[in-house]
Amino acid sequence: MNQGQLYYFGRLIFVLLLGQLFFCTSLQAQQSAHNGPKIGLTLSGGGARGLAHIGILEAIDSAGLKIDYLTGTSMGSIVGALYAMGYSGDSIEAVARRLDWNSLFTNQPVLTDISYEEKNEYNKYIIEIPFEYGRPKLASGVISGEALWLELAKLSWPVKDKKDFSTFDIPFKCIATDVATGEIVTLDSGEIVTSMRASMAIPSIFTAVKIGNRKLVDGGVVRNFPVITAKDMGADIVIGSNVSGGLRKADQLVTPFDILYQLGFYKDAADFEKARKLCDIYIPVNTELENYSAAAFNSVDSIIEIGKRKGREMYPVFKHLADSLNAHLANVNRLPFSADVELSSIHVSGLVHSDEKFFLQRLHLKPGGCYTNAQLREAIQRVYGTRFFKQILYKLHPEGYGQYRMEIAAEENPLTYVKFAINYNTLTGASAILNLTQRNFVVPNSRSFVSMAISENPRLKAQYFKYLGRSRSFGFGLGAYYENTALTFYDEDLTKMQLYRNKYANVDINLQYSLGGNVAFGAGTRWEYIKYKPQYSPFVEVRGSTNQLNTYAFLGVNSLNRKMYPTSGLLFNIEGGYIYNQHSGINVNNGGVPLDLDSAGIRFNNYQRLVVNAKYYVPLGIKSALEFDGNLGWNFNYHESVVSSYIVGGMNDVVRNQVPFIGVFEGEVISPKVAAVQAAWQYEVVRNIYAIPRVGAALYNSSLLGNQSTYSGLTGYGLGAGYSSRLGPIEATMMYSDQSGKLKFYVNFGFNF
Repeated sequence: MNQGQLYYFGRLIFVLLLGQLFFCTSLQAQQSAHNGPKIGLTLSGGGARGLAHIGILEAIDSAGLKIDYLTGTSMGSIVGALYAMGYSGDSIEAVARRLDWNSLFTNQPVLTDISYEEKNEYNKYIIEIPFEYGRPKLASGVISGEALWLELAKLSWPVKDKKDFSTFDIPFKCIATDVATGEIVTLDSGEIVTSMRASMAIPSIFTAVKIGNRKLVDGGVVRNFPVITAKDMGADIVIGSNVSGGLRKADQLVTPFDILYQLGFYKDAADFEKARKLCDIYIPVNTELENYSAAAFNSVDSIIEIGKRKGREMYPVFKHLADSLNAHLANVNRLPFSADVELSSIHVSGLVHSDEKFFLQRLHLKPGGCYTNAQLREAIQRVYGTRFFKQILYKLHPEGYGQYRMEIAAEENPLTYVKFAINYNTLTGASAILNLTQRNFVVPNSRSFVSMAISENPRLKAQYFKYLGRSRSFGFGLGAYYENTALTFYDEDLTKMQLYRNKYANVDINLQYSLGGNVAFGAGTRWEYIKYKPQYSPFVEVRGSTNQLNTYAFLGVNSLNRKMYPTSGLLFNIEGGYIYNQHSGINVNNGGVPLDLDSAGIRFNNYQRLVVNAKYYVPLGIKSALEFDGNLGWNFNYHESVVSSYIVGGMNDVVRNQVPFIGVFEGEVISPKVAAVQAAWQYEVVRNIYAIPRVGAALYNSSLLGNQSTYSGLTGYGLGAGYSSRLGPIEATMMYSDQSGKLKFYVNFGFNF
């Protein structure tokens, strides 16, 4: 037995003697309410360090020690509330390891929660400035925490009927601070989700939480270690787990989170000394966590392991306490049964610019229907994913016989945003990207945007989307696009021949239907304009312009788990089109002498096309994933040379009709029929830095007219390095193709247009 355990046993014997004395002198009072000394458990706040409490809970469960009262602050309130509801220490650990904590502590929802039609533009800009009533409204930087709230609501579902926290399996209280007066607020009733969220609302990091007529922030400001609260509840013996290191030294204040956390907790320093003296069994987990800040959510596994190690040290103390007081836990699985709910009515508040009918129809919930927690969560995410709303919270009010009134409080996003990004690509060069997004332009329930890439290879894109249908799953889209790109023609052995300008524009109209947030299908028609302008050369060249109509059907899937370097999910797009009504002004010259199109085999007849693009990610542990890519571009009954052929090469999709392929630059191969497959291994060497080896193979039609069955193979290899930055992905790839026989380098900085 080590010195620390001897100390705890000595203190425990003293506590037990006091407990027996208390029991004998207060026998009459004890008989009416107690069978012996009551045990309280207090969990301190500490941000990410609070996850170390889990190890202490697991040791208490293993010892079979029954806890009679529980108090917590900030992260201690979340872990403590879950334990008080009936979750075991093991189940709380499973939840903590499963959660993506970085996504919970951000105003940006995870990609899987975004509606399909919003995913392409979502989170690809460096700066987003909201405008209200024509004036810029600078973002506060304060996190509203929609994802965190929804996760807490999911975990609290088993106690949705219990508005008095003393009726939990373990009576529970948590601490918050009145931001107006600085007073301690003890939360012991109401909505447990709101109370947990208020207790951990770190000032200047999270938005304050309104409960009644008060606005509340993190309880750690005034009482980070609420031992006094546990004593007030009736605890005779208090076990206190402290993960907070108190005020940090200057060299430990590294991140803005650290500094703000420090500023907010000066007042608690004095309160802690009093609480420490009242604590009967003090567990200083903080001494093991000196290398972890309150913001160290990237070290969840390590912090939990430290807590488990400390729990193993404390196990003999907990076991002896349980045996001595006969305070044994009857059942570790204490979580109550959670039934479905029948909604009697649905009420929405907070809408200013939005249409309540749109909100309710997008929700897909109906009064009289029975729903699980997962279905309610999906309903909220279905509305939240439209990006019309900053936060959506809900409460369930029991009305008897399993019926509940659902009250939803929504906070809207500003209608107008001006956005900015930068991009550099080996093909298109440097670009400054500007975007103007407007919601409810002209008509409600719509989103419009215009984006422009200012560059030597400029781009312009405009889109209008209007939600339709009884369930708002249909959408009507209008769009326009323009690109002007400098490309290079290569001969059959992949050597440069001549430079040319490729201009492309389209105007598009379509209808789509969304299946959930990840799948959509539909049909539409595009008017397309194509122009080739090569430099003069002694080679055969295609020059001029044409326009055409393209009526198409499409299916899209986007279930990627994140925008940059995803580790799971599918990105899939398939489009089949019929091209007709062509008006060609294309000329073919040989050394400046015009050629007859028929004699050159070029005909602008109607033709069909099929385009498939797919990326599939398979996770391999925490740090790596396999990526499988498949691309198909296939023209049927096609005789137009390079005009609408597929541009093979490059690492990113940056030009019309491109089939990205490792080992060659854009346009080294141009073909009317091409199929390519690639595989890559994505490994995170250190945080946000990736190594990505890649290999690919392709088969393409060697005849530009597509009227000959002559096919050639293409193979490529590459080794890339990537960095997930605030500016977007930063990537450099060294690549090689057997057909070109040359080592090449490809660079991309930021999200492509």
